[in-house]
Amino acid sequence: MKILDTNLWVFGTLGTNDRAERLLDEIERGETASAINAYIVQEALDAFGRTPGLTPEERDELKTLFLTRLTRMTGLVEAPSSRDVTDSLLDERRANVHTLLLARILDLQPKDVPILVLAFDHRDREPTVLTNDGGFASFDPDGHSLREIDIEHVD
Repeated sequence: MKILDTNLWVFGTLGTNDRAERLLDEIERGETASAINAYIVQEALDAFGRTPGLTPEERDELKTLFLTRLTRMTGLVEAPSSRDVTDSLLDERRANVHTLLLARILDLQPKDVPILVLAFDHRDREPTVLTNDGGFASFDPDGHSLREIDIEHVD
């Protein structure tokens, strides 16, 4: 199972990273199992809203394309419902005391904790978190008794 960080969902959708594009294609065809939570979806939607060089209409089309594609991805074993995705979700999740505690204990950024928690939820599938964030990629799951989880840096 592959858990993609938000940037890979965004770059794959925008077509700016070949490996991310291939991963999304594999998930869509069911060749790779993955999961996505409401936090990652909302983070991606916010990123699309900040994409430079696009008109507001193009940004809306991109968001719609992303959400529509998620519904066709046969490799997704977990996806949130639309009612789980809200504009306030990111701030709420990052400011949550449990997120802040885990971030401090694990020496991670609070934005990375929900992704790690998603991987932990699927630990029985021995997930690999794929990220282009060098700091997150340097996290050592084994050093924190998370032996079922791997983290891989994607350029």
